[in-house]
Amino acid sequence: MMYPPVRLIALDLDGTLLDEEKKIPDQAVEMIAKAKEKGIIVTLASARPFGSMLPYARQLQVDAPLISLSGSYVTDEREERIWLRRPMNLLKFREMVRIFEEENYYIKVYLENQLIVQEATKETVNYSRIFGVPYTAIGPKKLRTLEKAPLRIALFDDAVRIQKAQQILKKWSDDFAVIRDTDHGLEIVEPTVSKGGALKAICRDLGIHMENVMAVGNEGSDISMIREAGIGIAMGNACKELKQYADDVTKTNEECGVGYAIQKFVFKEV
Repeated sequence: MMYPPVRLIALDLDGTLLDEEKKIPDQAVEMIAKAKEKGIIVTLASARPFGSMLPYARQLQVDAPLISLSGSYVTDEREERIWLRRPMNLLKFREMVRIFEEENYYIKVYLENQLIVQEATKETVNYSRIFGVPYTAIGPKKLRTLEKAPLRIALFDDAVRIQKAQQILKKWSDDFAVIRDTDHGLEIVEPTVSKGGALKAICRDLGIHMENVMAVGNEGSDISMIREAGIGIAMGNACKELKQYADDVTKTNEECGVGYAIQKFVFKEV
């Protein structure tokens, strides 16, 4: 199948661009540099906070706006311009999070560059260290008292309780968008937020048609941008649902699937 020429590449980070050691494979660095030399814009789109994405953006010398927190916060590398910022409704957040605090779910609340939790568990400390995200533990049942509306929430528990959480959240279907990325976790954002929506906003501002965009991802939060892009690529290790929407499936993140996809769809070399 023939695709329009690629003018912008959007890449998810974890499980996509990054290998299991949270590093960008050399081949991917090389192919991204070649794409940029050709005049193609490259951006990153992640559920991570903005600050956690910066080391990779700087390594790749990405100067396009970065899509962070699953599309709820989009800004350039120096945060000189906020392209998009969509926090939740604070009152609805407090109402909702109160229930999950009472039910003793493990809850991560994200501001632009900060993680807020009730208590610092071993997982919290490890996540902060590995992803470079500072955290604040404010105490049991204190998330409901936050004065600033969050941009993203992550909810974790066993599969049965996560299924229960999904049912609870149906009450707020007009107030939050909910994505189930794994059996043990949910992502909650403002209802109009998605990586695909953020990507469209960037392309509209840059004058790039979505048919000239290639997007690569591996999880449920990537589905929106895979569907919006002219060329939507699923990683070999991607979830089954995302693969159903993709135009093509590349190699896994451990096999440098991103580098392979750029080689195939941008340079037509494989």
